[in-house]
Amino acid sequence: MDATVLDNIDIVLVEPRGPRNVGSVARALKNFGMSGLVVVNGPRLNHQEATAMAVNAGDLLRSARTPENLSEAIADATFVVATTAKRRYRLPTLRPREAGERIVEQAARGRVAILFGREDHGLDDAELRLAHETIAIETAPDCRALNISQAVLLVAYEVWLAAGTRGAVAESGAGRLITTDMRDRLETELLGALEDVGIMHDGNDVACEQSIQRLMTLGPMQTRDARVLFALARRIRRLMQSLDSSDS
Repeated sequence: MDATVLDNIDIVLVEPRGPRNVGSVARALKNFGMSGLVVVNGPRLNHQEATAMAVNAGDLLRSARTPENLSEAIADATFVVATTAKRRYRLPTLRPREAGERIVEQAARGRVAILFGREDHGLDDAELRLAHETIAIETAPDCRALNISQAVLLVAYEVWLAAGTRGAVAESGAGRLITTDMRDRLETELLGALEDVGIMHDGNDVACEQSIQRLMTLGPMQTRDARVLFALARRIRRLMQSLDSSDS
């Protein structure tokens, strides 16, 4: 079992409803050698019910991160996977077993965040757009809903199996990957360049934003490739500013 790979994986709960669910998630992670628990806008983690359901995983509740928002929660992630009840247009959707192998592969290269949404309606479209890929857990048609801790348990088990059977190690020549925070800044620069040259305007701004977001989530991007795009966007913006100055 490659413990280092498992240490590079965060389970991110977005607005979980109750302390019992969070405690059950902590126990599920402990069962399969994972310790990265992140809770966004959730209940108190020292709640008696959370501690009771965690059983021997109280340490995961105590060490859990509680960022103010999802952007902060995944800022250092190089690969983001979102769980969803149904397949999403334009996003690759994996079954848990396929996802386990993919997650381990990426965790050998950088930090991975696996997003689990609200029990009643999951992740919204804006949150799903932050992901490179999604996981869909197929269930019987007459009982589709899974408790959040059950969903975490299934995914954690597949990740644990993949980490043990693959013995994944980082490839020395793979290159560093950009974090989500860096990806957000690159999106801003590219959109600014599109606006400066007149490609993006009031009539198509949403479409341009969605196109850039899709490009950024096609797959993990290496920092050396991101630097080229940063340089290109900034050079375009400086050139347009100098043209505007000369015209005035």
